[in-house]
Amino acid sequence: MKASLIIKNGNVLTMDEIEKRAGWVAVSKDRIIGTGLGDGFKELVSPETRIIDAEGNTVVPGFIDSHFHLVITALGARWVNLEEAEDFDTVGEMLRKAAEENPDKPVVGSRLEWQYLKERRMPDRYDLNRYCRGIPVAVYSADYQMLSVNTCGLLHFKIPFALEGIHTDKNGIPTGVFSGKAGARLDGEIQKSFDDDFINDAVERIVPDLFGYGLTTVAAMEGGKMNAEFYRDRDSEYVYGNSERLPIGMELFYPTADIAYVLEKGLRRIGGALYVDGTIGARTAALFEPYSDKSDTSGILIFNPSELREFTARCYGLDLQIAYDAIGDAGIEASLDALEYAVKLHGKKDLRCRIEHCEMMTEAQMKRAVNLSAIASVQPAYEGLWGGKGKMYETRLGDRYKKTNRFREMIDSGLMVCGGSDSDVTEPNPLLGIHWAVNHPVECHRVTVEEAVRMYTYNGAYALFKEDEIGSIARGKKADIAVLDSDIENMDKSKIKDVKVAFTVKDGEILYERE
Repeated sequence: MKASLIIKNGNVLTMDEIEKRAGWVAVSKDRIIGTGLGDGFKELVSPETRIIDAEGNTVVPGFIDSHFHLVITALGARWVNLEEAEDFDTVGEMLRKAAEENPDKPVVGSRLEWQYLKERRMPDRYDLNRYCRGIPVAVYSADYQMLSVNTCGLLHFKIPFALEGIHTDKNGIPTGVFSGKAGARLDGEIQKSFDDDFINDAVERIVPDLFGYGLTTVAAMEGGKMNAEFYRDRDSEYVYGNSERLPIGMELFYPTADIAYVLEKGLRRIGGALYVDGTIGARTAALFEPYSDKSDTSGILIFNPSELREFTARCYGLDLQIAYDAIGDAGIEASLDALEYAVKLHGKKDLRCRIEHCEMMTEAQMKRAVNLSAIASVQPAYEGLWGGKGKMYETRLGDRYKKTNRFREMIDSGLMVCGGSDSDVTEPNPLLGIHWAVNHPVECHRVTVEEAVRMYTYNGAYALFKEDEIGSIARGKKADIAVLDSDIENMDKSKIKDVKVAFTVKDGEILYERE
């Protein structure tokens, strides 16, 4: 058999236990037909073979993003990116410019790191009115747990003032800042302003960019944002109806408490954006101890623990893989308690249930997760946003920032750890996640380059029950491959975030080639 594609002169990190390193990879149609060292590939060459010279750079299995929001990422690419904003004036000018360019449409901004603004708060409707008065404006915080609108937006989106989560001034007047159930309702109304054709166009535009990051498969954790209703989710419905026609691999976790609905759709996964608790930035992640900067709160559990146990037991008994969204140590504890309850009732099964984020997992919880064969689905780029001295984790948690995202301890405990971006919260770039796993601000939590790559390849495939098809470079596997422009094992590790993808191969086809 001759090869349709050969990648040569590479430092191939195969993620395969039998042949861990190779210098070349040969592909025929959609499958890998050989790997090796030296020039053994030459016998597979024909006049029709495309040959890529990796020039000594790293070659890896196609990257897998284990926690990805497709629709919000696609829409976010059309919104105003506020992540670099320094103060309200910067935010306002960016929104005003967008309003001038599209005067007849609502303006939406996202990725606002309000903790790092000079004002140290979300802008309210009065702040936003200074820049945009006659057009609805909405601004999402970076973690999508808070949302602000101007006065025009407040009137346009028509949110009932009786809902929990409407922030008010001392006179009881809405400030235009929303969270909780009110934020979820407002978020839903904003999403309704984008019709199916707009969403479809946005998704089709974003997918080529994902191949540019070396991504070949994503675990679609749609919905979420501020929505804690857990029934029907428009974004999930879009992925369910369109995943087969999209060129990127799409594995859906449906965030609902309606188990029968998931089974009716033929899905074997449930959850993803199924919140057990909130976020650290919003002080809603459930903690064992109070927040350092607000000692009267320890966050919230969105599910009643007994309801979570019963829900888990029903899912487990029906062989559904569950993905909890749990950040704080108390939220993780509730998830593990529920899983242990289900195992006690039904016996241990290979369901590979997952805890998404796991930002404050303790060593005792790591051991319990290993005993349950649970998986930690983590987002290393969070440490770039919020970790280290002087950043949000330290502001909220004090010295406990030194115990966030403990990747080294997780791996050493035997826990299966897969990596994702939580895009649109962080950039959907696996190399950014690999960078922060290797360069964690707290040195004792750092992992090796190979371990970090494994989080975004083999481990991601394992967490989707797809390790026999993707996640490693080996004979017979699908030809999902990424060629980088550097040798990330033999370079300055502090520059991994700057590495680019040169080629992305999906099912044997080159779907991205960097100019």
